[in-house]
Amino acid sequence: MKEAPEKTWKQALVSAALVLAGSFAILFPAWLPDKPNLPTEEGIVEGLQLVLLLTTSAFWFGAAHPAGKVGPFYQIMGAITLSSALGEGDDLIERTTHFAVEWFFIPLGIYSLIKFKNHRKHLGAFINEFVSRPAAGFFASAFMLIFVLARFLGTSLLWKASLGENYHPDVPQTVEAYLELLASYLLLIGTIGLCLAPRSHDPTELD
Repeated sequence: MKEAPEKTWKQALVSAALVLAGSFAILFPAWLPDKPNLPTEEGIVEGLQLVLLLTTSAFWFGAAHPAGKVGPFYQIMGAITLSSALGEGDDLIERTTHFAVEWFFIPLGIYSLIKFKNHRKHLGAFINEFVSRPAAGFFASAFMLIFVLARFLGTSLLWKASLGENYHPDVPQTVEAYLELLASYLLLIGTIGLCLAPRSHDPTELD
């Protein structure tokens, strides 16, 4: 019983540190020197997205064992997030490996399908745990940013109508990139909240 306060304190410290690090990552591009030739989507913003998504994936995989029977679904979420990270870093990966990034999706997809097939009876428990946590709100906000706002605000027609002669082709691309970066940050925060939540059934706890 005496170990609980220490564990809670460590969790709070880790959570706060990661939230601050993510906040710095979001604001970092704004502190860069003004370089018109810097490609936003292929440069620092895309790199930060890659780092945030890889960190999110690591949390999912790391929390799988303590999650108990729903742990395989944490691994599936980790594989999905890792696939998203590979998609963001496709240019870097293909330049480094000389291999189409799409091929990396195949083993991740097979891995996820096998995990789901073998543990599908615990899907309800995972969904119940997921939606019962405040972290679910961060995921909902991230998906709203990616699939609604980024698509709407990233269209050239909107900015052509708004800016008129001042329109520049980089504007919608930059807006979309920053919204996706913010979504990646929200996914990380939501994942931290879910993965570091105290668990009464943690199988790694010693009696």
